[in-house]
Amino acid sequence: MKEITTNRKKKTMTKKKKAAQDAYYEEESNRVYVFNNVMFNFNMYINASTANEAMDKFDQCGFAHRDHWKVMVELKEQPSEAN
Repeated sequence: MKEITTNRKKKTMTKKKKAAQDAYYEEESNRVYVFNNVMFNFNMYINASTANEAMDKFDQCGFAHRDHWKVMVELKEQPSEAN
């Protein structure tokens, strides 16, 4: 957590910036796999622990034309914001 210090009327306040609980990943937690249909520009999001588990869940949906889909994954560490 980052601390933010503000000056108001010559009084110093310290506030702790809280991040959302779901913003952090645990090693055992699920990842978000995005299945993108390149033909219709449609995204389907699947939570799974592994890529194989995500593929199994996708297959259960019964979509035809598997070659129309690309698979992407949300990584544990995201790029930092520019300051």
